[in-house]
Parts: sequence; C-alpha cells; structure tokens
Amino acid sequence: MTASTPDVDTKPLRIGVLYENVQLTDLAGLDIIGNMSTRIFDMLSTIFPSMAQLKPFARDMEFLYISSSTEPAWATPDMYIRPTHTYDNTPRDLDIILVGGPDPSKIPEASVNFLREASTHTKAILATCSGGMWLASSGILDGKKATTNRLFLEPAKKAFPKVEWLDERWVTDDGHFDGAQIWTSGGAKCGIDMVIEYALHNFHEKLVATACGSLEFEIEGRRKEYSGPFTPIV
Repeated sequence: MTASTPDVDTKPLRIGVLYENVQLTDLAGLDIIGNMSTRIFDMLSTIFPSMAQLKPFARDMEFLYISSSTEPAWATPDMYIRPTHTYDNTPRDLDIILVGGPDPSKIPEASVNFLREASTHTKAILATCSGGMWLASSGILDGKKATTNRLFLEPAKKAFPKVEWLDERWVTDDGHFDGAQIWTSGGAKCGIDMVIEYALHNFHEKLVATACGSLEFEIEGRRKEYSGPFTPIV
C-alpha cells in the first residue's frame, strides 16, 4: 500500500491488544488506529460530507482484547475490562499486536508463549513502556534493538542482556519474517508518538491527520530523541 493509493485488500485488519495488568494510558495510541476505521469514517461522513473522500483509505477493523481468561482484567487505575480472547485461543496471524506496559514481575507464561508464536505470523508488534520487557521475556527481542520506559532501562539490560536496549523515545527493528516489524517505545507519550509514526508509514497521510486531529494529537513536532537527562525519583 502507498500513501496515495487506497488499499485493495478488503479484509478487516485484525488487531490484538494485550492489556492484562497494564498502564491503560500506554494503549492510548489504539484510538489513533481505531479512528482510521471505516466505522468511524462512516460516522464522520454523515456529519462532514467532505470526509467521504477519505473513506476509500479507511479499513474495516476487528479488535481482539487478550488476557489470561475472559474474566474482567485489571488495568490502571483500578479499571476492569472484559477480554474477548485468551492467549490460548487468539489467532497467531494478526495484522497488529499492541502491548501495554505491565508489572514486569507479573507476566503470564501463556502470554509469553503467545507472543513467541505470534511473532512468526503477525505483521507489526508495537509495545509501549515496560511492554518492551514483556516482549523481551518471550525471547523475540534477542539480537534486536529495543527500548522501554527509561525508568526500566537498566533493569531491562540486566534481565535481558541479549537485547540491544537504547535510550530513545521509540525504536523500530525487523520482525521475524520478511516485511514484519517490531516497534518499542518509552512511556505512554512516547507510545502515542510511536503509533503516529507507524500509522504514517502504513496509512494515508490525510487519514492519519484526521484520526490524530480528532484526538488533538500533534503530528508535527514529534521528536525521535529524548530532549534531556532523566533522573528517577527513587
């Protein structure tokens, strides 16, 4: 797909979201992707007829919310969300997987197996904050460049020495088959900017601008590098 030509693939994008015991703001970028769906542009076109010109670039989307069970899963701040799938019954060949930042000491083993298997079939895996450590626990970041919340960089280097951990707002590396990619970012704001960058590489630019504009997210002025030193308050 190019930025100027509608995607001829009419199959819905299947987007898996790992959010068990995560910081909910780490998944804020999910709304950017959702705002580029045909469902949203059908709605917008009824209110703003000029939006109809972008509808050919929008995509049908199916969201799969994944946890250890289908019982409500905890996320910050004391919010319980009912999953649609478990790690065991989620398809492995998704288009996108989004991973929020969990407590690194409470990563379910079933999720590790899921990520390991899905990494060989899923086109794009995007992790925010300590979600990078979640990915690393499955081994799929071994030999790759990645980042995580700056507070966790040193613990991540000690726990997962086979990963090349970088002090950057977001990092992209090749996935485990031709054309696949793995994106990791620092904290929640970094994750939003990472998703915007991912969207600009994979969707029509005006579609991305509309999706971000409705959320008051800035496309311009994003920085790839951190702007100053970081001192944990501990």
